[in-house]
Amino acid sequence: MTLHPQSVAFLTDLGEPTVPDADQVPAVRAQARAAALAQSDRIGLDAVLDLDADGVPVRLYRPALGAPAALYVHGGGWVLHDLETHDAFCRHLAHRTGWALLAVDYRRAPEHPYPAPLDDVETAARWLREHARTHRVDASFVPGIGDSSGANLVAGLTVRDASLLDMQVLLYPATDREGVLDPALDTNALTAEQMAWFWRQYADGSASPEVSPLRHADLASTPPTVVVTAEHDVLRDQGEAYASALSQAGVPVSAWRALGVPHSFWRMPDRFDLSRATVLAVGALMDARRTAHL
Repeated sequence: MTLHPQSVAFLTDLGEPTVPDADQVPAVRAQARAAALAQSDRIGLDAVLDLDADGVPVRLYRPALGAPAALYVHGGGWVLHDLETHDAFCRHLAHRTGWALLAVDYRRAPEHPYPAPLDDVETAARWLREHARTHRVDASFVPGIGDSSGANLVAGLTVRDASLLDMQVLLYPATDREGVLDPALDTNALTAEQMAWFWRQYADGSASPEVSPLRHADLASTPPTVVVTAEHDVLRDQGEAYASALSQAGVPVSAWRALGVPHSFWRMPDRFDLSRATVLAVGALMDARRTAHL
């Protein structure tokens, strides 16, 4: 299929893609953070709390007292983005689904390569289980939600300890450090060359299945999973290969390809109709899985 007109407009606004330079990372981060903080139209919730999860900064988005809670892990190639860049979207996600979110401000590469980001996600997941009641949310069933490299960290967490999450929701996940990326799927949102650079910053040379969950020898232990890929995305094929491998291992999987859209569409409900529809679908799947679990 061709790109949806909303995708064409988004990619045009992005301009030509460039491969980041390590020296430029602080400036790129600061620019993205400043742009996010300049946004004034933010959804109000019952509570938005900046907390300390045993040394890991986190932000709790609570749409209502007693709301079920999920762990949220942002993307950005393990290098970029933070709580602020995803704040507006996390508010939208919590509001539209009714789920509380614990967003993790994990340490980032290249200053803190693997396993530091995954260590922080694990710490936050354990903290959520232990302290949910204190903050008036329900952690009896905890999904992990992640986009892009954040989805990789969620999937890596299920490799490290499958008991920490009851479900994983992965948006255009990176699942294979050694996977061949098709440059024909390059867009201004993400190119194969950029993705290779991000992999090197996070886990250069690592063969751990925590880095490449697709290569995990015991996929059968993975919790029920939702995988959403984007049609025009260099990570599409490895995300779909992961979903297929999970299904073959007997894991309950819901997977679909979002047509006409590029990488990053999920966290932009103001620009993509399909983002808003996907949020509602994810919320319904989490509700259904939670009901079955309880």
